[in-house]
Amino acid sequence: MSARVLFVNFSRLSPADQGNARRAMQLARLYKSLGLEVDLLYHCDEGFDPALSHTLSQIFGMVRVVPPKVSKRVYQPEHLCHIADWYDPQLDAVGREMHALRAYQVVHVNYIWYTPLFKQFGPEVAKVLDTHDIFGERAQKYRQAGLEPHWFSTTVAQEDGAIQRADVALAIQKEEAAELAARGHRNILSLPYIEPSVRPFKPSAVQRPLTFGYLGSGNDWNVRSIQAFTAKLRQVGSRFSQPVVMAGGICKHVPDTPGLIKLGFVKELHTFYDAIDLALNPMVGGTGLKIKTVEPLSYGKPVLTTPSGAQGLSHLWQLPIVADPNAMVSYLLEHFSAPNPDLVQTLIAQAQASQQAFEAEYLGQVERFKRWLNSRI
Repeated sequence: MSARVLFVNFSRLSPADQGNARRAMQLARLYKSLGLEVDLLYHCDEGFDPALSHTLSQIFGMVRVVPPKVSKRVYQPEHLCHIADWYDPQLDAVGREMHALRAYQVVHVNYIWYTPLFKQFGPEVAKVLDTHDIFGERAQKYRQAGLEPHWFSTTVAQEDGAIQRADVALAIQKEEAAELAARGHRNILSLPYIEPSVRPFKPSAVQRPLTFGYLGSGNDWNVRSIQAFTAKLRQVGSRFSQPVVMAGGICKHVPDTPGLIKLGFVKELHTFYDAIDLALNPMVGGTGLKIKTVEPLSYGKPVLTTPSGAQGLSHLWQLPIVADPNAMVSYLLEHFSAPNPDLVQTLIAQAQASQQAFEAEYLGQVERFKRWLNSRI
């Protein structure tokens, strides 16, 4: 009998069209690739239906679905969340029942507000927390950018207490791992997010104008970033004539602009990446996973981004990094007002080298995680 993992998650895993769902699936696949059997405790915050049920049954051994009964209170004006208000106590009994039936060697939770569940398992069970982001004083990062705080933010003390409940806490970005280690935590392992390669890096064979693109949701950070980018694009006007394709929820927040093509929601990512040659990510801020920077690489597309878009990746990033959305438009105007196949080829080579470096780093960190797991199970 193989070792078993209880995998606790609230996000909808199919379709995995959000960053947190993709990260969760990355870890579920990793456990399975290491020969572990993975059961799912789905605290179904994002719906459940026959199609999802079928998909989950193909991925996980046992699936338990628990409708949430929790307040998720946010105290204003501080925008302060207490873990006790976000953790659902009914998970305690469900976790104990599943453990009694399946005898887990590992319990893995996503996000710090699920760490109270660890109390239901003895010291013989390895406890893994995937942090996804740093949530201590997260609201302040929004305010510093002039945005209203969104979703979960707590005190550093509560976040520290949650991390201390885990035997190992995974951080997506090296900067996040360093910040948590600087706060005294000795159970932090950086495990970056990487997308499996879908397509090779090569220039498009389609005869068309060089086409740029952005795919993203309509969250506050994306809206602010793209509005700054498109405002500069309108200011430049006809001096930049190459088409820019946008897709996803962001399209609802982008005014009609000459040369800008809005695809809206795309069911298949291939639809978007087939339409572009270079991806853009003009981020002005944000926290957590930078999926809009790593995803295009898996489809063989170079990415132009800002320091915020390259956060957690810059130590291995070999493509140009521009200062902000205005600088990105200036870069496009300077280098791509006319066809520039030599630069496109250079960017493709830099993108491929970046992807290879990310894959090597990821495999090294997986080996560290694997050694730790083997020492526990």
